[in-house]
Parts: sequence; C-alpha cells; structure tokens
Amino acid sequence: MNIFVVGDIHAQRNKFWHILQEAGLVDLENRATERLLDPDSKLILLGDIVHAKSRERYAKIIDEQRFDEFSPSHLVRAERFQERFLAEIKEFYDSLEPGKLTILMGNHDYNAIYPEQGPLRTDDIAHLEWKDITNRRIDADIREWMLSWPHELVVDDIHFAHVGPLKEHNIYDNDFYLKNRRRWIYEDKDFIADTPYRLGVYGHTPVRGGVNIASQGKAILLDTNGNASEYAYLKIVTEEGRYHLKMRGLFFDEFIQR
Repeated sequence: MNIFVVGDIHAQRNKFWHILQEAGLVDLENRATERLLDPDSKLILLGDIVHAKSRERYAKIIDEQRFDEFSPSHLVRAERFQERFLAEIKEFYDSLEPGKLTILMGNHDYNAIYPEQGPLRTDDIAHLEWKDITNRRIDADIREWMLSWPHELVVDDIHFAHVGPLKEHNIYDNDFYLKNRRRWIYEDKDFIADTPYRLGVYGHTPVRGGVNIASQGKAILLDTNGNASEYAYLKIVTEEGRYHLKMRGLFFDEFIQR
C-alpha cells in the first residue's frame, strides 16, 4: 500500500494544493489523479487545517500589510478565507470513495468548531476566529463534516494521529494545554512498545527540516508548516516485513522493520 501523509497545513491553501500536485495526487485543476484513485493508495492529513501560524500569514490571507486579530473586519475576512478553503477540501473529499482521504482532528480544528473553548495563541498572534468578536460560526454543513474527523487512524499497524501515540495525547480538553501533552516527544521512552502498533506518525509539533524522530525511533514527527517555500510530505510504502519511508525535500529514505 502507498500512504501519503501531509502534516499541519494551518490555512496555507496554495501550499496544500501544491503538495498534492507535486506528489502526483491531483492535477492542475486539483482533481484526483489515477495515482490517488489506485485502490492501494491512501491520503492522510494529520490535522490543524485552520488558523494561520503568524501575523504575517494572516495579513497575506486578508491582503493587508498588518493583521489585527481584534479587528472584526480583519477577523471576518480571515474566517471567510478559511471557510472557502475548508469547502474546497470538503468538495475534494466528497469526490473520493470512502476511506481514500482521512483528515485527523487537530487541536486547532477542534477549537474552531467549539466556540465555547477559549482562543488559542501562537507566538505573537491570538486565534480569535469564530469566537465572540465576530459572533460568526463555521457553516453547519462544514462543522458537521469536521465533527466526523477521527482523532486517530491505524493502517497496516501504523498509528496516525495529530499529537501522539496515546489516546490522551489527542484529547483537546483544558488539560491538553495545562499538561502540555506533546512533552512525550522529549522522553527517552518507547511509547509504541505497549501499543498494538509498529510505527507512529504524528504532526502538531514544529520540527526543523520537516521531520524528526521520537519514541526511540518508533515515531515520525512530520511538520508541513514553515515558510511558503518550505514544505515536506511523507510517503510510506508498506512492504512484506518492512515499511519504506521517503520524505519529499529531504534526504530521508528509510526502511523500518515491521
């Protein structure tokens, strides 16, 4: 099986479609190609589709020199841009057979569809979309679709999730932030050993160069974020007795035993 994995997008619409085009999964009209439609191919997005990760990116989204997250007019324009992007992805998702594309729930996606949860913050910017300032909410059809996104997925003994290998890593309640549930990546421990999985692939954590290794070599941390010209995606070929992992844009070509 060929599994294509894309990390956190964070409202980078052009980068998202460019990645899929470069991987040969969509054509120039963003329609699925034979490579993706092949019964042995799957596409997995690791979550965090929404919320641009810097003030500069928000400004680009709304075509202003500077973004003010406390300005209702700026926020509405940022919301509408992301709503259009979500609608594009949903249209693409609906064009595929069930199970071909899986979008995992990220903590930013969860925050966007649960307005009662307080706003998130990244460095110099607060993510105030779909909160009380504008009193707008994500379209009901889009929200219902987002609510269907799973928190984890297992394919050929590989565990995919937004944050980490344990169930509590991917529960976005208040403790998620108070306990900083991504701290597991810094521990010298094989978190996969006590699970039914052979390998884990996760997003959420910014990593230099687009990829890092955790859990004593059993977990791949994938980061699609970065500058507009910086991106990476992972291709996993499941073979008899091993996984073949290749990363676009990096000298990362590894075999891992199953």
